[in-house]
Amino acid sequence: MTPSPVFPSDHVFTEFCDRDSNWGPLLFLRPAQQERIGVARTVAGAVLLGLPFGLLATILLTLCARVLVRPAPALMEFPLLLTSGYWLVAQLTLARAWNRRAARLARWS
Repeated sequence: MTPSPVFPSDHVFTEFCDRDSNWGPLLFLRPAQQERIGVARTVAGAVLLGLPFGLLATILLTLCARVLVRPAPALMEFPLLLTSGYWLVAQLTLARAWNRRAARLARWS
């Protein structure tokens, strides 16, 4: 097994993830420090954030479209866009840093 490298940004991301307040109502999704964040966990977090915020954006844009006499956006366009964006960002940043730390902690224990 090759050692997982420690990147300078890993400390920033893991420190951010270690604070309960940063997880808000999604705290139940945070694993133990030595446990990996899997794809299912990042999908769950992305869906729980992306759908409500995306629907809110769709409602606001639909109201703006009515005022400006423009066509309204598709109902699921922004929820799907935000969900996939949240998932991608989580996979590329938070999950990678967390999983590298989890691998290091698993080797030490």
